[in-house]
Amino acid sequence: MPMFALFHVLRRQALTTLLNGVGLALGIAAFLLVSLYVAEEVGVDRGFTHADRLYRLGGAFDIGGQSIVMDSGPTDLALTVRQELPEVEAVTREEPDRVMLGEGSRFFEQHLLWADPNFLQVLDYPLERGDAATALARPDAVVVTRSLARTLFGDADPIGRTIQVRHGPVLTVTGVLAPIPRSHLVFAAIAADAARGDQSWSKAKARPWNDVEGVLTYVRLAPGVSAATVAAGLPAYVKRHTAPKTNEGGGNEIVLSLRLDAVRDIYMGTKAIGSNGPGGDVDTLRILAGVALLILGVAIANYTNMATAQAISRAREVGIRKLVGARRRQLVLLFTGEAVLLATLATLAAVALMELALPAFQNLVGRELSLALLTHGNLLPLLLATPLVVGVLGGFYPALVLSGYRPGEILKGRAQAPGAGRVRAVLVVAQFAVSIALMVATLTVQRQVAHVQAVGLGYQPANLYLFSNLPTDTARAATLKAEVAHLRGVVAASLSTLVPADPSGSISVFDLPADTRSTLRRAEGIHSFAADEDFFATYGAQLVAGKGLPQGWKPAEGDQKAPRYAILTETAARRMGYKKPEDAVGERLLVNGETPTEVAGVVADMRFSSARESDRPLMFLIKPSGRHLTVRLAAGDQRATVKALNAVVDRLYPDAEYLRRAFVDERIESLYQSEERQAWVFAAFGGLAIVLANLGLFGLTALTAARRTKEIGMRRVVGARVGDILRLLAWQFTRPVLLANLVAWPVTWWGLHQWLMQFTVRVDQAPLTFMAAGALALAVALATVAVHVIRVASAPPVGALRYE
Repeated sequence: MPMFALFHVLRRQALTTLLNGVGLALGIAAFLLVSLYVAEEVGVDRGFTHADRLYRLGGAFDIGGQSIVMDSGPTDLALTVRQELPEVEAVTREEPDRVMLGEGSRFFEQHLLWADPNFLQVLDYPLERGDAATALARPDAVVVTRSLARTLFGDADPIGRTIQVRHGPVLTVTGVLAPIPRSHLVFAAIAADAARGDQSWSKAKARPWNDVEGVLTYVRLAPGVSAATVAAGLPAYVKRHTAPKTNEGGGNEIVLSLRLDAVRDIYMGTKAIGSNGPGGDVDTLRILAGVALLILGVAIANYTNMATAQAISRAREVGIRKLVGARRRQLVLLFTGEAVLLATLATLAAVALMELALPAFQNLVGRELSLALLTHGNLLPLLLATPLVVGVLGGFYPALVLSGYRPGEILKGRAQAPGAGRVRAVLVVAQFAVSIALMVATLTVQRQVAHVQAVGLGYQPANLYLFSNLPTDTARAATLKAEVAHLRGVVAASLSTLVPADPSGSISVFDLPADTRSTLRRAEGIHSFAADEDFFATYGAQLVAGKGLPQGWKPAEGDQKAPRYAILTETAARRMGYKKPEDAVGERLLVNGETPTEVAGVVADMRFSSARESDRPLMFLIKPSGRHLTVRLAAGDQRATVKALNAVVDRLYPDAEYLRRAFVDERIESLYQSEERQAWVFAAFGGLAIVLANLGLFGLTALTAARRTKEIGMRRVVGARVGDILRLLAWQFTRPVLLANLVAWPVTWWGLHQWLMQFTVRVDQAPLTFMAAGALALAVALATVAVHVIRVASAPPVGALRYE
């Protein structure tokens, strides 16, 4: 019965039914695409056999009140954790590495994990070939991904073949990993740690627990044991194995602590120094999910609007059904069934739309997705439930309106839909409020991203070219810098241990001189890095106090009698207790137990990390070496200069296998990929919301114009012009859009205020942004209304008078 009724309505109300179907299909497609992405992200690392009992033992150092959170812990944790913590059922280790892997003369840079023999039994990544219990038992064993096996061996059987680590051991392939689901670990191969010989954990010299390296320890808790119980015993466990360590230079105690990170939560929620792979972005996930629900809500509101607006045209049908005995409950079920049926057809169309939109959506979220996931896990029930939920939400109220008509009033021509007009007005306001809010959010996020990339950096990022991860070699570094400085198009060059978008951390605590001008006697939480004498000129930093380094002075590596200098940032000077930057100049600090270091100047704060973080107190120790080379290029065509720079670096560092080359502004942009993605999300879904809202408005205008055709004809007969009629009807639809602005603006302002608070440098919420979004929504709405009104008002009045 609903199918027959739907096709009857489709034949009589083709335009509105088509608009309803298109709107629902677009809304459902957006909702399901986002559901696909959310399911993929939330499901990371949940496929392990005992995922609910797997944890990573992470470390953290407290230094003078400042905390450094790390993903790794002491190397020797695995030796004692099972004996001293009986709640732990199994323990394993891995250490991420980046190596050149291959055979013969063919080598490829790959992510590799050095691991304990039982690694694949604790974190049971699926194997396509091989046995997890024995795959890493051999001292030279390695398991590889299917893609790496194909790269190295083509279609040949990889089992038993050997792989060479350049400048390292020869490994034997003992297994092939099945396609790896997304994980917090990124790797192409897993090798037995024993293959490293003297560098393996079993042969390495015992180290104090305070000397944490890059070894990650994973534990599987015994069944029924809570993580809280184990976490409560960790402080005593750490205390038994560590003694308080004093920071070199007379500072505070360095306190090590351990924590349990649930493996299934690492990807989405655990932020720590040294993470092997990029984590998920919770904020982007929440924003996407929220916006997708809003879009689906707009589509459902469209259906409700259009269905109630065309209810009067079905009044005679309702009257006849009631006269022949139909009850209101039956009519509600009938009309709601029509809505569910239309939502089912829209869902089928949505799946086709998803196939078309998938490439663009993957670029938007930066992930590869497959529609096949819709038929797996929790997504299949969601897919099946969507038509029912959408149909009921969109069709139940119109069904109540339709079933409420009284046969007597219908047959006398006095049928009305009490309250339906007010509900439609509310829904139109809600639709346009969502559209305006998304447009404001898009403009504000884009302004914020542009602002943080250019303002408050404390240096000039344009025309800076960077080489990262240079091998530590003072002599070669000096040669490199000298050769680079003479290249055509090079303005300046500098070596340093800190560059933009570098996750390095180094917190120092040291005592100040007895005759200091500081209000403190001990400096805590200062981030110290090395930079050469040309660093500040290369970066274009602004000196705010002191004269800087002595004219012609150059740092002498290894000469303990040579004078030593440091440059502080303003935040560092304040953190060290100096009331004015000038007070820090000339102070002699004992840093890292070396010869006293004199503060030669104070520069404006320099931001090398994201603006989400507060300004770090930086101290630059002037030294002649560093693993990063920054080159300032002359403006203009820089291709020849970059080519020459690359040639010099490749010639001097033939052994540098993991060099990274990039312009500094590109690295700064990488810090804000999440925000840029959010801006694109708002833009894409804001545009979709506008389209959906105006689809609904288009249908409402068509129905309104059709119902008032005779009135329009009479107005034309008595002399009204097309412009007069346009103004008359346009005002009817302008009021909800203007009201939508009043609803959207305060809510959007509050939401964006909360979002902007995470940045230390942020834009103001400009009133012009809100007005521009409101004006655009109004302009599009008026254009949509004008299409119908002009067509009807321009028709000959005689036809309009004969309409009914």
